[in-house]
Amino acid sequence: MKRKIFFVASALMLAGAGSCAWAQQDKDQVPYVEISSSADTAVAPNKFRIAILISEAPTKGKTTIAELERSLATALDAAGVDIKKQLVITSQSNASGKRKDIYQYKNYLLTLTEPNQVEAVFDALQTNGISNASLNQSTRSDLRELQAQMRVKAMRNARQTAAELAEAIGQRIGRAIYIQSYSSAPEFGGVMIRGLAASKAATGNAIQEDAMSNVKFNDVRVNQNVTVRFALE
Repeated sequence: MKRKIFFVASALMLAGAGSCAWAQQDKDQVPYVEISSSADTAVAPNKFRIAILISEAPTKGKTTIAELERSLATALDAAGVDIKKQLVITSQSNASGKRKDIYQYKNYLLTLTEPNQVEAVFDALQTNGISNASLNQSTRSDLRELQAQMRVKAMRNARQTAAELAEAIGQRIGRAIYIQSYSSAPEFGGVMIRGLAASKAATGNAIQEDAMSNVKFNDVRVNQNVTVRFALE
């Protein structure tokens, strides 16, 4: 009768990573130790996406799409935005001018790379009568590179944990015979930009304004996980 021997090791916590492990020995298989390890990091966002909507309602005395577009261009220019490179149209209505009851609109997506420019854009939009704008995402432009770095770190942590476990029973680890990698969804940062601008405009207290100016975006958290089996020697 075949006999199997299993043991469970309590989780070993490493700097910025967690690991758990179990080992197996079977006469018909190569003895191995299996490690599940993770690594993560938190970094400040450097890529921001703002959704902007301008709309021309079918009412008397309405502001036309063309006028709204000019106001938008003025606002973005005041905020230092390169419109050709940073602004794209994501959707729009039929712009036929023959019917008076057509509801016309345009949706834009603005991409920024500086945190302080985000607030500048919202301030400029408000000044120029563009009120329908929201921060969709704050993320990292190098997200894939950060994920790759965390995978490597998780692998190194897994190897260190495996070596420690093997040494505890008078053995050592050999080559990896199985590797699996999986990601946790990145946790994106964000902040209430419109509330921030309103608070600064509503108070004449210099101390309060200075405190609000120090509000920052939440960090983007990047987490990677691996499961590795190392042969026991």
